[in-house]
Amino acid sequence: MNEIIEDLKKAYASDATLGENSTFYYKANYPVKIVHETTRVQDEKLLQTLVSEGFFDENGFSKSSFSEKDIQFLTLNAAKQIQNVSYAVSQTRFSGNYTFQEKFPHDRWKKIRNTDNLNAVISITAFSSEKDICKIETQLRNIMRSNKEVPALKPIGFVWLAKVPKSVDITPIMQHYFLQNYISFEKNEEQIYIGWNKRLQDINMRYFVCQPK
Repeated sequence: MNEIIEDLKKAYASDATLGENSTFYYKANYPVKIVHETTRVQDEKLLQTLVSEGFFDENGFSKSSFSEKDIQFLTLNAAKQIQNVSYAVSQTRFSGNYTFQEKFPHDRWKKIRNTDNLNAVISITAFSSEKDICKIETQLRNIMRSNKEVPALKPIGFVWLAKVPKSVDITPIMQHYFLQNYISFEKNEEQIYIGWNKRLQDINMRYFVCQPK
């Protein structure tokens, strides 16, 4: 994980290209969830487009294998029908199709399966004016909870990069969820925090920084 963190720090501290001169490859907008069936698409025009493009079979379920072109189409034209992480990280080049599978017949999502080559996923969040660390904590927890719903992501690394105004101190959040595994640095008018764990499933979400009301 150390090299991944150094790659991120180099990229976000100096505007270098992420992964430049690294042994890791970085794939932006990596898909982890795909809509499972037609009943989940409320926009009739969009549904007709997806059906005509072959995203669903004759039973109304989405296919299990998606090409890079399919993923790009969904990301640009049907953002609510796909969930991506900011980056996926691997020591091998990204190639081939993406494979998804649902757990139960009428799940909302099919979830990514072929992650054997992944070392980590990265989620990036920018808070341009938010100064309530409780709301920031909620967003982090939502990201981690959503990722933990994908079985293939739980045993691999998780990295969260947060951009906040300089006046905002989210150190309590970083220490609570990432223990000693976090760094922070200034960039222009922002403070950038990076927290990580070698395995997403090991991040303890039982307790809160801000207790729910």
